[in-house]
Amino acid sequence: MKKHLLTLLLLVPVALAHEVEKDGDVGGLIHIEPTDNPVVGNNVARFEINQKGGIPINMKNCTCTLNIYAGAYKAGAKPQSTVKLLTDKSDLKATFHLPEAGPYTLVLSGKPRAGASFKAFTLQWAIRAGGASDGHDHDH
Repeated sequence: MKKHLLTLLLLVPVALAHEVEKDGDVGGLIHIEPTDNPVVGNNVARFEINQKGGIPINMKNCTCTLNIYAGAYKAGAKPQSTVKLLTDKSDLKATFHLPEAGPYTLVLSGKPRAGASFKAFTLQWAIRAGGASDGHDHDH
């Protein structure tokens, strides 16, 4: 089912809250908790990364790195921060800080560990941080 969902999502235009990116035989889906609206301050993102055939990519089979860039990503640019990734169930999870409102690019890159069959990949997501979180729960 997950394989079919990811395949379907790869065909849908990027008008969804969950944005799908693809590099070769690797596809990835991002979800920023709780509402896919990044804020100034701390954010939590989950990445569902799969290789062709629906095989999950996580920290057990991948040396993965998440870099955060202010504005658009440019090759050779120094990231604003590099964030530690953890495996949560079969997804990758990261907590990251956005210091001010505006555009950012999240760049998730990975290299296969011994025994993994996918090729090195780089996935990018452009996000925009809104105002600071006010600490109130608006989901009544």
